[in-house]
Amino acid sequence: MVGKRKHSRYVVVGMGVFAKTTHKTEVEILDISIGGCSVRGTRRFCMNGEYVFRFELSDRVISMKGSIVWEKMTGVKKISEEEAMPVYTAGIQFKDVLTEKTLELKGFIADKLKEYRLGSVRIKLHTPEKTVLNYMETCVVKDISLGGIQIEAEQEALVETVFSLELALTEDERPIQCKGRVAFCNETPEKTRQRYSVGVEFMDMGGEDTFRLGEFIESLPTDIGAL
Repeated sequence: MVGKRKHSRYVVVGMGVFAKTTHKTEVEILDISIGGCSVRGTRRFCMNGEYVFRFELSDRVISMKGSIVWEKMTGVKKISEEEAMPVYTAGIQFKDVLTEKTLELKGFIADKLKEYRLGSVRIKLHTPEKTVLNYMETCVVKDISLGGIQIEAEQEALVETVFSLELALTEDERPIQCKGRVAFCNETPEKTRQRYSVGVEFMDMGGEDTFRLGEFIESLPTDIGAL
């Protein structure tokens, strides 16, 4: 999507085209309760963004959905003599607290603390527990081509990162599913809050979805023009 383009791009802002991206990041759990937890990591967390936790037990993995309710920068992590990256801490509220997953989460807490606690009492872990967060963000698609899309995202994306992607062309049809590779990521300076324009190259798209994408592009109004 940079340099000489293989495919013409078409602006689709305002046409209801959205992309759902899923990114993985490793964090440390600082404290936890049945209702939520606080975590620490080196990537910013999106307020009200939807996250999925994966707690690993000896014989199974528990997945819990949650949303960020607060976030702040709490330090820096030194990478080298010249480089350092910010460290962020965030509070997350679980969304699955009224399901059978509650019992599994209680088991996780009991296993780590060697004791059983009930209710919403937040328990601090003496040794932070590492876990994987899946962050799902729904982004507006700014332009589209047979080779990729440009989206507006809240999170900065690292070039060459590959992630799961769902592309919703219309409300009535199932989303196109494939992988996406970050080709570029530029901060959008005119926005009142920090946003990024991210170029995403399609990868591993199936034949049927490729055909549907081509049909959609051919159906676009001719007056929107190509970039």
